[in-house]
Amino acid sequence: MKKRRRLKSFLKGMVITFGVVIAVEAFILYGAPMLGIDLSYVTETINEAKANLFDTIDTNAASSSSHLSPNGPMEGTGKPQSSSDLATPENTGEEYSFDATTYPYREMLSSDEQSVYNQIYANALSYNTDNFTLVTTLSEDELCDTMNCVFNDHPELFWLNTSYQYGYNKSREVVQVCLSYGISNNDLSQAKTAFDSAVSTIVSGASSYSSQIEKELYIHDAICDLTTYDTNAELNQSAYSALVSGSTVCAGYARAFQAVCQNAGLTCYYLTGTASGEDHAWNIISIDGDFYNVDVTWDDSISESYGSSVYTYFNLTDSEIGSDHTRSDLANNLPSCTATEESYENVYGSTIEIDDITNDGGQITDGNFSIKEPKEPVTDWHDEGGPQEPTAPANDGGSQEPTAPANDGGSQEGQAPEGGNPGSMNPQDQFQAR
Repeated sequence: MKKRRRLKSFLKGMVITFGVVIAVEAFILYGAPMLGIDLSYVTETINEAKANLFDTIDTNAASSSSHLSPNGPMEGTGKPQSSSDLATPENTGEEYSFDATTYPYREMLSSDEQSVYNQIYANALSYNTDNFTLVTTLSEDELCDTMNCVFNDHPELFWLNTSYQYGYNKSREVVQVCLSYGISNNDLSQAKTAFDSAVSTIVSGASSYSSQIEKELYIHDAICDLTTYDTNAELNQSAYSALVSGSTVCAGYARAFQAVCQNAGLTCYYLTGTASGEDHAWNIISIDGDFYNVDVTWDDSISESYGSSVYTYFNLTDSEIGSDHTRSDLANNLPSCTATEESYENVYGSTIEIDDITNDGGQITDGNFSIKEPKEPVTDWHDEGGPQEPTAPANDGGSQEPTAPANDGGSQEGQAPEGGNPGSMNPQDQFQAR
């Protein structure tokens, strides 16, 4: 809004100035000759000034361009880019292939968008801070969707910020991109070690359970135990903020759940939308071949209020979670959730249900809710037989890694997680989802 006001004031001043120039030019062209005065050199100067004026107006109007999509957190700022300044595309990422089951958002893109997706992934992976020329031009909308698809598919790129810059040509086609990062390059190695260690520790614990729903529950509870909701948390759009720093918002909870589930061999997706009318993020997970909605953020908030673990938003159908959650357009392309076989109630028994929550306004994380005591005691899944015969902890990494040689920090080797931020961190850009 401030940018618009400044632009409006600037344009108003230019119009007034232009009017004065026109009046002076009229006198020079018509009044001066009638008086016998030769001012041709002044005419040339005025023509040059007018040309510069139009160039200035075009440049200022264009440089204020910004692009934000309702399909995710990525926000770009664009400016004109001369084609003569473009380098040959490098680090294109063409060597990477991505499994459609693990990376569903890439499958939603056109072939040109998929090529840029690979390039964005490769440059984020290599921590490229320079401008790079795209392998093919995209519209601003196409680039924004592509950036969000990379973000949504890859929680392991926790150092990637949600803001980026881009350059476009005279046809308004995007030709160049520059990424930004929330962790300095000097601190990245230490951050990767801490992140991998945290993921590995939870995956190791989950591997003691034989059924997929028990693995899911273990991961769900581990993230709730590690994390608290905090809108002021640094890097709060990343899985790192939940798994290492221990404070985050909904995006951090959901991306942490996605990252750990993927590494535990469970198919899990990140999605954005709205909850109680405000931006929000949660997950879809596949358990025994069927898809379910999971909102770890809201379960954690309800559990903290109730005083013990509850599973209100665990393995819900679209119809059930749809009472207060709505998917974004992009997330509507993810699988539907209609099965009930692996709901908490069907497998383990009673828990706090959505009907037991009275929301007095806003999201659950705002704290404006009350809980009615359920008709039946809440069942603790740990008491229902516990884990099956334990198997040796395995770090199988799931199917998260793309099939290409890369040192992307996604390996899950490491020691027990350490809290706190590694070295000096740059705050993650604020995101709408809460």
